[in-house]
Amino acid sequence: MRDPNFRRQHGCTAIPREPVRDWSLGWMTGHRARVIVFTVSTIAILLASHSLSPAGAPPQTLAEEVVSWASVLWLGALLPGSLGLIGTLLYRFPSDLDDIQPINSMICWRIVTAGKNIDVVLSTIRRCQAEMAKTPLAPYIIEVVIDECRNVALLPVEDVDLRVIVVPREYLTPNNSRFKARALHYALLNSQISATAWIVHLDEETQPTQSAIKGVCKFIGQEEASRRLRIGQGALLYHREWERHPFLTLADNVRTGDDFARFHLQHRLGVTIFGLHGSFIVVRNDVEKATGGFDFGPHGDITEDAFWAVKAMQDGLRCAWVEGFLEEQSCMSVIDFLRQRRRWFHGLVKTVLYAPVKLRWRLGLGVNTTLWALAPFAVVYTVCKLFYGVEIPSAVRIFSSYSFATFAVWYVTGLKANMDEHGIKDFWKRVQLTLLQILLLPVFCALEGLGVLWGLASQANGFEVVKK
Repeated sequence: MRDPNFRRQHGCTAIPREPVRDWSLGWMTGHRARVIVFTVSTIAILLASHSLSPAGAPPQTLAEEVVSWASVLWLGALLPGSLGLIGTLLYRFPSDLDDIQPINSMICWRIVTAGKNIDVVLSTIRRCQAEMAKTPLAPYIIEVVIDECRNVALLPVEDVDLRVIVVPREYLTPNNSRFKARALHYALLNSQISATAWIVHLDEETQPTQSAIKGVCKFIGQEEASRRLRIGQGALLYHREWERHPFLTLADNVRTGDDFARFHLQHRLGVTIFGLHGSFIVVRNDVEKATGGFDFGPHGDITEDAFWAVKAMQDGLRCAWVEGFLEEQSCMSVIDFLRQRRRWFHGLVKTVLYAPVKLRWRLGLGVNTTLWALAPFAVVYTVCKLFYGVEIPSAVRIFSSYSFATFAVWYVTGLKANMDEHGIKDFWKRVQLTLLQILLLPVFCALEGLGVLWGLASQANGFEVVKK
């Protein structure tokens, strides 16, 4: 554990700065302009391609009318895309993270793992220690919450800043929750951190950066000063294994873009309309304890984060945006990518159906999940449309072009953030990756749709921990 005098004890007179980072570069002045230009240009290109391609024959029969108007499936992303566009235009990376002052509040990096990917857990522990040493802004402790298994012996339990909480095999929560929710509930009851410590929830592969540490400390300082004690969340990056898994890294850029888009918007509004990530939740320990934790039983243990969020909102808690980035890791295979999306879809459906809250707290998530369920059918319709030349209503053409453009924004904004953090500075390399990202958009959309289609067709076999 590090104490508040850590900086003085180690002869630090100033917080080290990252020499290659300029937190405001490209975001404070150019971000909004780029988003607008890209959106308008994409819409114009799509509409021009529509006008140059054969329009198809006007529908003559009822069947052709049905096929023509089935094109409204392309509008499934219209609402989330529009909300995301608002969030993206509002997004600004701060220019003051290098000026954040040390805080006295304890930060607990809580890593939850089943113990199957122990090398990944060890890497995350070492990254937490290294980044906190570079950016000693707060006392901290690392908690590893791990299911009882032989891999526990591989953890560096002798480290003074590490505590290992082993969940016994026979442990049952009051509501019989499984998987990560079970481990989180055990940690809630058995952690020795103080009531006023702040927990930063991490998946086993989620690692902090200096910007995240600064952002978390800024958030904690503001919440302690205002006494609002909201639930915080920030953006996740996926570039760490870019060289080994370039295709899936590009596919996951949409998640970073969505953080800047819909998730940023909901945290500006203070309510979790679209759910919550299980990683990068920042919450004070006594606040989490007051919610009762993540023990919601089998209906709530697939996406325990979203289930917990809607319950917390109904109980009067609110959320806020945390600046800075944490680093996640993309899946290592397409099949794991599909499994991951299937699990999310099943978990969100259960949250919408079974979360013990009023409809208004589930409505946004329900609409979003329903629209997500239409995605595979839109993909199928697109493929069929290539072989069936019926005219599409002009209104659908216009709004679908806009819808696709807003969705494409997520990918390119996520790509830029990941390229920046990965240190890709070569102009032509950035152009190459941007073009590749855009050209592969139909493939990535198809993969997202296949994950949901798999979810509609079959149930996941448990939590399905994917390899990372």
